[in-house]
Amino acid sequence: MNGPIAQSVALVCHGNAYLSGTRAPFFPANSTCRYCDRIEFVAPAPHGEAASVADTPDAWFAYLAHEAVSGLLLARTPRNRSLAPDRMSAGFVGGGEVWAIEALRGGGPCDSWYDRWHVWNRAAPEQRIWRVAYLRSESPGPSSAAREELAAVRRELETALGEILDFARRHECGGFVESFADGLGALRGASGAKRGYHMDLAPAGILSADALAILDACQHASVFGGMGSWNDLSFDGAEGETYERASERLFRAVNRAIAAAANESLRRN
Repeated sequence: MNGPIAQSVALVCHGNAYLSGTRAPFFPANSTCRYCDRIEFVAPAPHGEAASVADTPDAWFAYLAHEAVSGLLLARTPRNRSLAPDRMSAGFVGGGEVWAIEALRGGGPCDSWYDRWHVWNRAAPEQRIWRVAYLRSESPGPSSAAREELAAVRRELETALGEILDFARRHECGGFVESFADGLGALRGASGAKRGYHMDLAPAGILSADALAILDACQHASVFGGMGSWNDLSFDGAEGETYERASERLFRAVNRAIAAAANESLRRN
């Protein structure tokens, strides 16, 4: 799970907790903010200007409550670009599927927030090299947030992980074998299973054990990055076709599962 997606998951889960009365400090301590110097939220203003409505995630949660927002959902939309498939560009800022945080009011989306990340100082103290702005769109159109049952996405993810783990073992794919095995272990709640790097994506009690297991599994299974990632491997003939099919299946299953798990934070509150 890349940094921008992980941060959007955390914002949805912590935002829904805040809106339901569970308040916990978010910035700068949350692990998804580890390399961020600033996270602000910007809304369009008259005559085309843009204005900051909150200079931290914590201030944004309060802003949402003041605006009578009832909850947040994590939405994802495939780009399906022919020259840069989502799976191949997913490890880069601005690549992969389009993710957005949808704010709800009156049972439907009232606006959407899209993240923009940029490096402001590569020598920043504490390696906080990123500044992030979430831009509000007031005309989100039909919601692309999936309200899916966890059982279904979990089965899909388990099948995809099992298939790609078998492939990785057969071809002795080194550390990827461990990543996929750790993902399956986390998903199945195996004894001694490894947690994901981000263990604070949601406040305690906001997500079920199943949702937390899915998010841990997705962190292990998100191997679609840049140089040296699973995307860099290549196989000939029928095995190459199997690799492409299994990789694409896992990529879609991971993204679907991330959104469904994060969105459980709304259903449970």
